[in-house]
Amino acid sequence: MDGDLTEPAWQRAAVFTEFTSYNPVDGRPAQDDTEVRIWYAEDALYVGIRAFAPPGTVQATLAERDRISSDDWVAVHLDTFNDRRRSFVFAVNAFGVQADGMRSDVSAGPGASRASLQAVDLSQDYVWQSKGRLLDDGFSVEIRIPFKSIRYQAASTQDWGLQIVRQTQRTGFQDTWAPTSRANQAFTAQSGYLRGMSGMKRGLVLDLTPTSVTSTTGTPSTDGWRYGTRSEASGDVRWGVTSNFTLNATANPDFSQVETDVGQIPGDVRFALFFPELRPFFVEGSEQFDAPNRLVNTRAIVQPLGALKLTGKIPRTDVGLLSAIDAPSSGSDGQTSPRFNIVRLRRDLGEQSTAGLVFTDRTEGARFNRVAGFDSRLQFAKVYSVDLRYAGSVTRDSTTRTGSLWEVSQGRTGRSYGYRYNIQGFSPDFETQSGFVNRVDFVRAQINQRLTLFGARGGWWDQRQHFLSASSLWTYDGFGTGETPLESRFSIDNSMTIRGGWRVSVTPELQRVAFDPRRYLEYAVPNAAGTDTVDFVPNVAQTTTTVTLSVNTPQWPLASATLNATMGTEPEFFETATVQRREVEAQVNLRPSPQLRIGTLLRYQRFVRARDGSVFSTQVVPRLRLEYQFSRALFLRFVGQVESRDRSALRDPRTEQPLFERSATGTLTARDARRSLLGRADWLISYLPSPGTVVFVGYGTGVDASATMRPTDLERTSDGAFVKFSYLFRVRNGT
Repeated sequence: MDGDLTEPAWQRAAVFTEFTSYNPVDGRPAQDDTEVRIWYAEDALYVGIRAFAPPGTVQATLAERDRISSDDWVAVHLDTFNDRRRSFVFAVNAFGVQADGMRSDVSAGPGASRASLQAVDLSQDYVWQSKGRLLDDGFSVEIRIPFKSIRYQAASTQDWGLQIVRQTQRTGFQDTWAPTSRANQAFTAQSGYLRGMSGMKRGLVLDLTPTSVTSTTGTPSTDGWRYGTRSEASGDVRWGVTSNFTLNATANPDFSQVETDVGQIPGDVRFALFFPELRPFFVEGSEQFDAPNRLVNTRAIVQPLGALKLTGKIPRTDVGLLSAIDAPSSGSDGQTSPRFNIVRLRRDLGEQSTAGLVFTDRTEGARFNRVAGFDSRLQFAKVYSVDLRYAGSVTRDSTTRTGSLWEVSQGRTGRSYGYRYNIQGFSPDFETQSGFVNRVDFVRAQINQRLTLFGARGGWWDQRQHFLSASSLWTYDGFGTGETPLESRFSIDNSMTIRGGWRVSVTPELQRVAFDPRRYLEYAVPNAAGTDTVDFVPNVAQTTTTVTLSVNTPQWPLASATLNATMGTEPEFFETATVQRREVEAQVNLRPSPQLRIGTLLRYQRFVRARDGSVFSTQVVPRLRLEYQFSRALFLRFVGQVESRDRSALRDPRTEQPLFERSATGTLTARDARRSLLGRADWLISYLPSPGTVVFVGYGTGVDASATMRPTDLERTSDGAFVKFSYLFRVRNGT
């Protein structure tokens, strides 16, 4: 594996050429030639890539694994079950740096090209080999994909789906080997084929990954810092039961390699924020647990003592089974271990349709939460689809209650015109403790219309899109009785892709929001005489307007940037009033050398009361990420983040009297000003020659300056370091 494609085996391989463009414009001959060669031995698939480009135009860095999206790259999609729905993805840049994961037509999100790495779940890692060479007229890469590392059909002769995607940063274009139309709903269904593969041998698939972690943590006390040291052992087992089923087990798993979640500024403070799963055991095979409405969210399993997972596919049916025991500290009483059982089944129907079942159970002694659901996606005529979903929940703690959710949507893709109509409802008592649903007691209806225009070849713009969106939201009971919607929104997203990779969008939005009195039953305000308090009465409905500007630069050789800015008026739900909104999110990514990356992020939000011009709240989250890649396996990373949040005391918008909150015992507490200034810094040295085999040395500290809100008054609140050793033992052919 040296990136040289002149050996005799490559001359006898199958050759794939004549790529065509897919994004931002489809159906045109590729601007640069690409030649891919594929052959296989009994234990692995070999791929040779020869990507041609003008001298000096290839962008490549010695990046961390899965972080090659700003480089030129080529991705091989292998639909090993030939179900035309999902595929293993193996991507490389010119140096052979790897990015890998699972791509699913079911879970690919809107707004991103379905051929890009953004549509791939890159949190999954597989064991494979690659080596690249940067050449005067492009680059070449050799890839070896062991059959041990993937799942495929249980058949003596294999037909696999194949798609090859190339991203060229110089032009901003993505090209595909199998011609792919943007009109079709499904991307994977338009793949080509590898036919008649036989004589493949996986041997015994048994991976053992023992792990040892030693950590030291410290906290301040009255007599100085107190430190404690703890050593733990854990382990993972992966057994390929058959070529299409894998059993995973873990005991006392450690997740110390997971990076701190990026701080978020909530758009609507009434609801919890979602953070994606990053922990390796739960990430592997996670596509088998994809369930609509986030009914499966493994981050609900906070600190598992052990877990067992079976994933795979029998003919036309995906299977995912997961059982886990969480630590007692995650339970409601701090003494009883919650137990999780999750079942996800999905059946292929026809060429692209599916029907699925999901069941989740979280039991904690006599307490439990159980959810059972059904979902289907019916596709026809390549561009039309209908989605039907229903789930019911039963929860028992001090009481027993039941709830339900339902959803119906119908849509059309199409190259130039598309639409989607959707209506969904969550009853007041619906609850999932194994998933993530941050809002219930509503019915929402949405209409989305899309118009896409394509520029002339060689023109100054490549693509324009106009998304018209309108939605109305009612309380669950209010929808049935024909009440006026609580919330109504209307927006038009106007975006343009400019030649060379620039992307600009402008989105005006109009909304009307009424405040549900039931959400403010615990609020109180002083009476007119100031001698007592009375119930707070929410303000009348507010009508507001905002405009959002987004700018994405091309991926230049040394830098790239994004900017999102929003201004206008917005409903404020704490005081039930209108505020002037100013919000900016900016990212600048620098690559001064092939080994050094500097990533900066700034999130800023400021709300000013529209009625008197006083500042209601200010939130600032700056983040810095530095990476130095000594080699493909060894890198140094620093992540620093500050979160500054300042909110004034709450006031009644009618009387300007202070707002109070009434507790269950009747005690009144003033909703005073809140402010915090928190910081976090983490260092990590990582040696990762392949997934599963790692050495981590890390240090992290937290600081707090909330008392004065001055950075010069920072005080450390936490301190810790850890060392982790993990080694992947891969049993080969029973030895």
